[in-house]
Formats: sequence, C-alpha cells, structure tokens
Amino acid sequence: MIIRNATANDAHAICNIYNYYVLNTAITFETTAVSVEEMQRRIQEVLNNRLPYFIAEIDHNVLGYCYLHRWNNRCAYSSTKEVSIYLDKDVRRQGIGEQLFGHLLKNINLYDQTHVLISGICIPNEASVHLHEKFGFKQISHMREIGRKFDEWHDVGHWELILSHPKRILVLCIGNSCRSQMAHGFLESFDHNMNVFSAGTNPATKVNEAAVKVMLESGIDISNHTPHHVNEYLDKEWDYVITVCGDANETCPTFSGRVTHRLHIGFHDPSETVGSPQFIENEFRRIRDEIKNKLYQFYISNIK
Repeated sequence: MIIRNATANDAHAICNIYNYYVLNTAITFETTAVSVEEMQRRIQEVLNNRLPYFIAEIDHNVLGYCYLHRWNNRCAYSSTKEVSIYLDKDVRRQGIGEQLFGHLLKNINLYDQTHVLISGICIPNEASVHLHEKFGFKQISHMREIGRKFDEWHDVGHWELILSHPKRILVLCIGNSCRSQMAHGFLESFDHNMNVFSAGTNPATKVNEAAVKVMLESGIDISNHTPHHVNEYLDKEWDYVITVCGDANETCPTFSGRVTHRLHIGFHDPSETVGSPQFIENEFRRIRDEIKNKLYQFYISNIK
C-alpha cells in the first residue's frame, strides 16, 4: 500500500467510496450522492487552502482517503481544523485506516499552524471512536438526536485532539533496510504523536523481508516502509537524530542538518548473519528485541 497526495483527478474514486456511506449509512448526514464535479470542487478547496489530503491505494486502486478542512470560518478558529477519513467498505478493519490516519497526523505540521483537531462522529460507531482514541482524541460532546436520516434520529459526538509540538526523530543507518526500519516501527508504536523517519547513506531498494516478518510477529507492520536517502532530510529540523550502526567495520552515518540531540544506540546488523535459515531468522528476532528494549528506554527517558 502507498499513501500519496490527493489530486482533483481522484474525485471519481473518492465518490465511489463516499457515496456508499451517503446512500446507505448515517456516518455522513448528506443524503444525496455527490457528483464527481462537486467532489472535484471540494478536493480543490482543501488543496487551495494548503491543507493535507491523502489517498491510500494498492495497485492504483483507491482504498481510502483522509483530509483536513476548516472547522469554522470565523478568524479566531483558523488554527482549528476538522479531520475526515473514509475507507472503501470492503477494506475496513484491515489496519488501513490506522496507517492513513497516522500519516495525516505526522504531516500536519508541514502544512500550517494547526493547534486543534475536531472530528464529528455519528454514534454509535465503535470502529471510528476506537481509531480516534488510539491517536489521543478525547470525546468533548454528545449531542442527542441532532440529525435525522432514514426516518430515525441520530446522535453526534465530537472528539478533540490538542496538538503539542511533536518530537521529530530521524533514525540513521547505512542501508535503511533493517535496523533503522525496525527502530522506526517501534518508535511509532510507542507514541503515534511522534514524527519518526528513517534514512540511510546508501539506501537499499526495499526493506529487508526478514525484518518485515519478525516485526509483524511483534504486531508492527513495516511492509509499507521504503528506504530513503539521508539527503532528503537535511533541510528539516530534528529533536533527535539516532544512529544505529553497530560493528567496528561499519562507517556510522554523519548528519549535517539541524539537530538538537545526537545519539548513538548501536546494534549488530542481522542481515550480515551467516548460518542456517532458522539461525538467521532467530538472529533477526534477537536484534529486534534488543532494538525494542533500548529504544523504549530512550523513549521513557527522553520523550515520555
């Protein structure tokens, strides 16, 4: 799965997703299917306001979308935005919404000075409430019988997230295919509000398959990660840059960007392990657990 910026050309696919909820559910209070032309206008309005609008897709098939839009046009509300997320009805409860929502939250500060996020949810809606609360949203209202659709009254609740300034962390190694990717995955799992990235000085073409497998055993999916070159992040400011190279024969990456704290937490490279397939896999598990424990100690001591 990839997550990319939306364009007005995505209107047809978005309509296919959204209009199912319009015509068959009370998740949205719209009652008439939205035309492609109207959806194009809505998408363009978000983009013109320089707000994030992201698409999740596999093999060019759009699975869901998530975006921010103005919550209220009064000037004093300019730092408050409303968040909306919709998934294709056939791919719900597969973790796609969590990845898409997390990507949106990670990229908010790239767009504007948003301070508060609001999400209105027609309740009951256990899946949506769980998604929002997993990312730190708190319920702030419950309006009873506020809308009528399908000849029934419906309640609406509002969930709020007050954004702090999330820590920005860059994890570096050489290939960005194994250790830094596992560290990346664990750090994100500790706290969804952190902005975590990873990169390498000589990035591989894809993430190591054994690393993906052992991370999935720990409940963390990094299969959608891709290696990046460190040069992509030189123009950003970082609270922490963590190098994870381990052996004496490795040249530890240097980072010339703007950094508040530089740390080295070294690990042996499991991709260099020689032996039977079972021995190699067990070595990946050992390094995975070592990364988890040391990065959690870092998180508790420096972030939490």
